[in-house]
Amino acid sequence: MASTIRHGLLPAVLVAVLVAGAVAGRWSARPPVEPDRPTPLPVMATDATALTEQALRLYAAGQFASACARFAEAADGAPANAARRADAGRCFETWGWRTLAGGRADEAALLFKQGLALTPDDPALLRGAGVASVHAGRPGDALGPLEAAARIEPDAQVRLLLARLYDNRDEPDLAVGHLRAVIAAEPAHEEAHRLLDKVERERRVESGFAREAGRHFVVKYRTGANPAARRLVVAALEAARERVVWQLGSVTDEPVILILYDREQFDTVAGAHPWVTGLFDGKIRLPLGGRLPRRPELVRLLVHEYAHAVIHHRSRGRAPRWLHEGLAQALEGRVPATSLAASGRLTLDALEALVSDADPVRAHAGYEIALFVVADLLERGGMASMRTLLGRLGAGHTIETATPAVYGWRLAELESQWRRQLGG
Repeated sequence: MASTIRHGLLPAVLVAVLVAGAVAGRWSARPPVEPDRPTPLPVMATDATALTEQALRLYAAGQFASACARFAEAADGAPANAARRADAGRCFETWGWRTLAGGRADEAALLFKQGLALTPDDPALLRGAGVASVHAGRPGDALGPLEAAARIEPDAQVRLLLARLYDNRDEPDLAVGHLRAVIAAEPAHEEAHRLLDKVERERRVESGFAREAGRHFVVKYRTGANPAARRLVVAALEAARERVVWQLGSVTDEPVILILYDREQFDTVAGAHPWVTGLFDGKIRLPLGGRLPRRPELVRLLVHEYAHAVIHHRSRGRAPRWLHEGLAQALEGRVPATSLAASGRLTLDALEALVSDADPVRAHAGYEIALFVVADLLERGGMASMRTLLGRLGAGHTIETATPAVYGWRLAELESQWRRQLGG
């Protein structure tokens, strides 16, 4: 047990809040013109009005594809009418949020884009485009629309999301700017204060660090650190990446950030348990200021940490911690202990707490059981099924609904089998 993962890496919960807040829609279309209106309308305007009335009926029935097509056609028929364009944009917004809530992020991104073609400065559509890009695994594409939304309409959740994205990209000045804007508007905002404390603490510790950018990684390290040791770490990191990609596949073109600390710096930044020798919280953080471990051990450590990055990306931050830790160990090449035993009442919820226990003995037991559980899943379906499981989690399924779809067994049934095998 060498390392750990900190949840809340990418803003899975924060993104979920934005989706939940918007999925019900906030329809703002004009009411249709009454049919007995005494003042006659121009022919084109009448056509647009009829299309809008039809679109509203389709929208109310949940037929968004047809409704948005009618709204867009009405907007085309009255190009000078901003309200018609707003109607169409709002339809695409609602359709986009509901598509995103259904786990189809790429489709949702296209729908928000269609809405923005009609109303380019609509903050709700800009928010949707940014959140959909995050869900689709393209956080870099989210920055432009989210920044535009924040400029047009101040929104604490959007600024928090931007701050987390910039933090993960190792751009602390931009993260701090958004967090201070949130606090200026809401001085008691606890989440913004917590994140600001974290970002500023890291910025202080890493203020004198050098930075080396490569194709797959950005490595940050203390100025004056042994260059030969750094080269060994980078070479081992590339080897670790190859091993993980061979099993889980390549997931992103954005480089992963690796930060090398001495132990005191690591403890200041990570705030992790004393037994932790590595951390992934959106960046890989390692306390390697002293003598490096032997290359095989170094590669295993880096495989474990890079695996966390890939698991997080594939599951869009929704993989439970026991799955993270079990799969990361399996990718290291570890096998379950032969003399493993567990409580007869052990559940995956209990295991989730065990792998993050502050007590090293209990945490070690949690890691061993997590490895046992993941090894059993790999026996049942191999790495192909594991990739499918992570993909389903990334699409918004829970572990309870994803497991039977992939393995044919309900999670409770698997838990029962695991308890019997462990002697429970």
